[in-house]
Amino acid sequence: MKKKTLVVLMAMAAAAVLTVGCGAGSNKGTEVKTEKKAGSEAGSETADKAAQDSGEGVTSVKWLTSRPVDGAIDQTMREIAEQYSKEKGGNWQIEIETTADRPSYLQKLKTLIAGGNMPDIIDIDADPYCKELVEAGMLVDVKKFLEDNGKYDSFYPTALKYQEFTDGTMYTLPLEYHVEMTWYNKEIFQKYSLQVPETMDEWLDVCKTLKDNGVTPISVDGVDRWPVQRYLAMMPFRESGNDFIIGLRDGKESMSSEVGMKGVKFLQDIGQYFNDGFAATDYATAQSMFLDGKSAMYYIGDWEIGAMQEAYDAGKIDYFYLPATEGAKTGANEFCVNSGIGMAFNTETFDEKTKDFVLYVIDNYGALYAGRQQMSPIKTELPAEVSYSDLYLRIQKDMQSTGEHFLKPWDTYLDADTNTTMQDNMLLLASGDMSAEDFCKLVDDSVAANAGN
Repeated sequence: MKKKTLVVLMAMAAAAVLTVGCGAGSNKGTEVKTEKKAGSEAGSETADKAAQDSGEGVTSVKWLTSRPVDGAIDQTMREIAEQYSKEKGGNWQIEIETTADRPSYLQKLKTLIAGGNMPDIIDIDADPYCKELVEAGMLVDVKKFLEDNGKYDSFYPTALKYQEFTDGTMYTLPLEYHVEMTWYNKEIFQKYSLQVPETMDEWLDVCKTLKDNGVTPISVDGVDRWPVQRYLAMMPFRESGNDFIIGLRDGKESMSSEVGMKGVKFLQDIGQYFNDGFAATDYATAQSMFLDGKSAMYYIGDWEIGAMQEAYDAGKIDYFYLPATEGAKTGANEFCVNSGIGMAFNTETFDEKTKDFVLYVIDNYGALYAGRQQMSPIKTELPAEVSYSDLYLRIQKDMQSTGEHFLKPWDTYLDADTNTTMQDNMLLLASGDMSAEDFCKLVDDSVAANAGN
């Protein structure tokens, strides 16, 4: 989408906001930028007082974020910001506004941008909406910034590759790093003499044996959609890496193609082994089902190490990565590796102080984040004073040996309409309430209507 088109859409969205309620877009993205905008109003009494006391302007940066409040990223960034502000004599501060619910966050973000109130820092995936902002000249080229400041090699390559668009450009900075795996109940597997599956067919065989014996094979969070979408993406990733989903996005592939149908068929096959009522099962319920022994397997990422730790230490659970297929393009050490939603910067307000802060984050974030038992996207030695579990160290080692390819979530590729069509109807597909042909037609029709728009 060209800049002119985006501006028109933004204007339309702004008008819609005014119709719904005048207060929706009232918060300024940059409320205090005394060094950037002459005559701008002070954003807080604290900022006013600091400016008066110091006799200098106070730079206040607003970060609109969708990270969990008091989560590891939130805590680490607040600690760094406080540390940085002290070092700068109190003339710099960050205002963090959090909306952890992702759909609500995106609605708020789009409303602010449509109203001309883009925050200084935002959270956003490298998805079609992000691409629109890039084409409108609204986001800082993060790859260039890192390269210009000698920081590009400070990150793990895959963590940065995940943030890239398919053309290799990058406008988002990673703050996390993850692998995704299937956790399994060792006691249930032993009871039915089951081995960890090495192929996708073996995985289905394991599921069948469990179901035949009255055990729920897999608990799934269907409410959030993305866990089910991972299963749909597994076979196409084994067959083509991310080539299939890129082709589908661009209208050069179809869901009904040979590769697409392998994904559809696999979701149909494995969907019969999901827990009853999975479409209405939320994240916490799916996880507790597994940890309570009510399901034998559960797909999630290393960000849940804390939840898995006790059962793992007790020898009750373990994990395996995405099984292989014969003649696959991707190998056994290639699966879903991601660096999550990225941090992006407003080109209009990315001044020298903000740049200095970002460089400060890069220099200090890795050790502090890893110190909270998290996998850092920034290369760093683990703090000697922190005691790490065997599970943490094992997964960290796994991450060092992943292959070149990684399964990138499909919702970061597809346009919003097609992604919604896919996510809503794949639940019906997995539950046996929709045919493969009907599902493919719905997706392909949406791609035809939206590809390139």
